Amino acid sequence: MKEDSNINEKKPLFPKEIVKELVSQYIQEKPERILLKLDFEGKYALIRIKGESLDKTAEYKDIDFTSFARGVLDAYKEAYGDLEVVPVSFREEIYKNDRVTLDLYPTGSAGIFDILIEYKDKRRK
Repeated sequence: MKEDSNINEKKPLFPKEIVKELVSQYIQEKPERILLKLDFEGKYALIRIKGESLDKTAEYKDIDFTSFARGVLDAYKEAYGDLEVVPVSFREEIYKNDRVTLDLYPTGSAGIFDILIEYKDKRRK
């Protein structure tokens, strides 16, 4: 019987899964801001995760606004439970529960998607 050589190989991750995996690595450090900055020429996407004692930047290709937002939300839902959506404006939405609040604000014309995070047990300064 021939053994399948691909059985132990990792499947390629979709952009949303890449973001979720990255954010999940740092979620316990309670980042206060997660930012996606897109290069207008499509060469790269920078994801920056910032907090009190945290400042990490990762560069990827092919991360779009939707995948970024969904990846961050999925990571937070997994760690903090279901989040209720509160529409604020045409572009801005807030996702929250009794433990955490995420304020999603994309600035598409500038190629930036900013997510501000506030934790119930830790208020932003």
